[in-house]
Amino acid sequence: MRKYPAAIATDYGGESERLEELEAALRRIAQAGFSHIHWCHEWDGEYLYSVWEMEQIREWMERYGLRAKGLHASKGSRRSIAVRDGHYRRDYTSDWEACRKAGVELVGNRVEMAARLGASEIVLHLYIPFLTFRREAGARERFFAQTERSLDELLPYCGEQGVRICLENLFDVPEDELLGAWDRLFARYPASFLGICLDAGHGYMTWRERLPEIALRYRERIFAVHLHDNCGTMDAHLLPGEGGVPWPELMAALAQTPYELPLTLEVTRQGQSEERFLADAWDAAQRLTALIAGGPAG
Repeated sequence: MRKYPAAIATDYGGESERLEELEAALRRIAQAGFSHIHWCHEWDGEYLYSVWEMEQIREWMERYGLRAKGLHASKGSRRSIAVRDGHYRRDYTSDWEACRKAGVELVGNRVEMAARLGASEIVLHLYIPFLTFRREAGARERFFAQTERSLDELLPYCGEQGVRICLENLFDVPEDELLGAWDRLFARYPASFLGICLDAGHGYMTWRERLPEIALRYRERIFAVHLHDNCGTMDAHLLPGEGGVPWPELMAALAQTPYELPLTLEVTRQGQSEERFLADAWDAAQRLTALIAGGPAG
């Protein structure tokens, strides 16, 4: 039976700060059969990776025969999504110039890290303060002017490093606001620089059975995926097949995009042993890849 390459997010069991545990997680991922990782530690917050940390992670990856499929970047410190209720650190969409520049620095740090680990894309959240848009005249244009200013500054650096930014679909942003932002930004930036990370779980919460339709609408921009499942009401990060995501239809749609294998699971261990969870995750990745690549998985 054929075995397909597969990737998994590194924070499947949480984010330990102990370096021994970081290395052990990579070892366990490799032992389970995964060929690639999606580096997901510090996906939220203000942490800046040192070059020495990047090299240490790369050394561990080489030790265990792992490659990097992608990296989850951070949009800065935690804050409200729907409203502008103040200014927060390292926000690349901020209208405070020092804060915005610091946000660009943070995203640039992850671009450098992706390049050093051998990945060609980073995943980035774009928090769209849609309630503020509806309450304050001019808020929408101010927000996108700052966002585009930051992307303009990142574009040449991403080109130099060979790394694309992929915006992730979030479940707590209305469809019209999310798709409106995509349409606006994709009209301005080439696919070589800006694309989509299609998050299946978030997409199912937003679009239900229309998820494959949306994927086909934006097929030319899908370069990254986060594959996980849920029942439509909570972002549970279940293994594919444990919720309601229409996987055969979604994989058929993904096969029509420029996405390059391996698939990436962004799943969370729910209580089973780590060994059992990783084995089940690898099996799920094999089944989904077989839907795209054709033939049985083993």
